[in-house]
Amino acid sequence: MQDISWIDISVIAVYLLLMIGVGIWFQRKIKNLNDYALAGKSLGYVVMIGTLVGAAIGAASTMGKAAKAYEMGIIFVTAGFGYIAGLVVFGLLSSKLRKLGIWTIPDALFKRYGSGINLACGAAMFITVRALFGGQIIGIGLIFTAVGKSLGLTYATSIILAGVIMIIYTVLGGLFAVAYTDLIQSIIMLVSIGVIMPVLLLSGDGMATLVSNWHSTQAGTVGGVSPIYLVSIWIIDFSFCMVDPGLWQRANAAKSGKVIKNSLFVTAGVYLYWSVVVVIIGILGISLLPQIASTYGSTDAVIPAMIVKFLPPGIVGLCLAGLMAVMMSTASVALLISGTTIANDVIKAARPQTSEKKLLLWAKIVIVAVGALGIVFALVMRGIFDILLLAFAVYVSAVFVPSMAAFFWKQATRQGAIVSSIVSTIVCIALYAIKQFIEIPWLEPIIISLAVSLILMWIVSKMTYKPENATPKLIMEGGAND
Repeated sequence: MQDISWIDISVIAVYLLLMIGVGIWFQRKIKNLNDYALAGKSLGYVVMIGTLVGAAIGAASTMGKAAKAYEMGIIFVTAGFGYIAGLVVFGLLSSKLRKLGIWTIPDALFKRYGSGINLACGAAMFITVRALFGGQIIGIGLIFTAVGKSLGLTYATSIILAGVIMIIYTVLGGLFAVAYTDLIQSIIMLVSIGVIMPVLLLSGDGMATLVSNWHSTQAGTVGGVSPIYLVSIWIIDFSFCMVDPGLWQRANAAKSGKVIKNSLFVTAGVYLYWSVVVVIIGILGISLLPQIASTYGSTDAVIPAMIVKFLPPGIVGLCLAGLMAVMMSTASVALLISGTTIANDVIKAARPQTSEKKLLLWAKIVIVAVGALGIVFALVMRGIFDILLLAFAVYVSAVFVPSMAAFFWKQATRQGAIVSSIVSTIVCIALYAIKQFIEIPWLEPIIISLAVSLILMWIVSKMTYKPENATPKLIMEGGAND
């Protein structure tokens, strides 16, 4: 453990107060649920790119990926390829999605299939959102564990403090606050972690250390990584991008279809650069921090530990604030999604006469509840990358095939969607449970569960399809986009 200076503590404190201030400032712009969820459809290029980058780069793609590079080597830089491809493809489809005016997954499923499937989707989304928020809070706890006793905070106290701050500014300002805090946080994290930290670490003997570790057994080009494991990550990330409720929400919050499409392309490029940077940092840690797991309890701490140990005062505070920004930007997205989705797709759907004031209240209540559950989750769980991979796999198993069929396949039926979603989710969870007790190298649950989902969707839909009762697919051929 190592203490940090009062300068660094001041930088972190100013950053946290700034986040709360943004939430208070934008509270005055909120007049209804549309403003709260979609920022009045007013986001231009700068804010849109900032919020997309902030949402895309989280604990798993930073601390989790650096930890995996520390364990497995340079090959892990390819783990982001699926997400990058997903951002590009979603960018190509985003204008059509925006034109439909659908900004939540349950709403899309309800419009194509009717009631039932949207509830199964909502349950899977709830599990994912709680894990996504909790995973970011775990990252915050690991940051303060690496800092030591300088701030007088324990792991548990830091998790609770960070969680409460995120809940406050999300509840107050909705997507306005989330988008603008994301922009600020994206700038902080790209400048600090994305530029300053690698430049300082690679100066002097850093480049020689990187090359040496690159060719070592631990950091070799394969690093003991199973190819099927990498393929499963690509599948999960790509599929998740296509049904990411945060991306759907932002597609409708942009000023135009052109803004969201081009912003997604830029985000894909930034994400690629970020993946390279964090993998390089993880590989440097092999020799710079050889006892990382025994010292800090997890290889997930490699980045915060290197910040505190190897960077100068002032820069330490900036980089720790940047690292916190990584987690807080993604966590606030998870909170906002939970609140606005429940308000729009559960409360409003069940009681259409509910006033905008009450819908806003419901959204805020859900945000607080999910935030509290996420804090509890973070206090009892560890292992950022694997936790989030499991959560995303469950969500993708439940939602991906029914959603894509709703948009693109005219013979998709409600029965096919429900059976596909429920059975594939059960298969995914069961296979992950089996992997905890039996080591089967070739077994990657997401590959099997998606195959089951696709097969069941096709078989059951073919058996139940009746032209006279068919609902039209949501995206039709042709048609202009905005």
